[in-house]
Amino acid sequence: MANRLFTGTTCGNGSVITFISDDTVIIANPLNRIYQLGDGNCITLTASGATTTDITTAGIFYGPYTSCTQCITPVNSAGITSISCDSCPSVTGVTITQVPHAIYTNGQNRAIVQNNTVTVGGFNGLNS
Repeated sequence: MANRLFTGTTCGNGSVITFISDDTVIIANPLNRIYQLGDGNCITLTASGATTTDITTAGIFYGPYTSCTQCITPVNSAGITSISCDSCPSVTGVTITQVPHAIYTNGQNRAIVQNNTVTVGGFNGLNS
């Protein structure tokens, strides 16, 4: 299996990077779309170059996305943490509270929101 030289522009600061990835990536994934690399960077894949026998320097783990926001937003980022029912089962008196959830990074550097947790302390936590 051959590898291929790719060029992309990072989301956020717009720097151009080149990397070598598995050649099958370009077959399944179109150019000018946004992908997340294994290091967590989101890039717009802008070009593919020659095949090479050099080892891969980056992997494309997620995508394609149509915007940088979709790529950067943590997986499972929405969720209702608690429902306080003052006079159930009527619809009135129901209070929905959204609190910050713990976010961790998986093995492919993708941010994952753990919806069954509540962030305690620190930035935007219960003690802030």
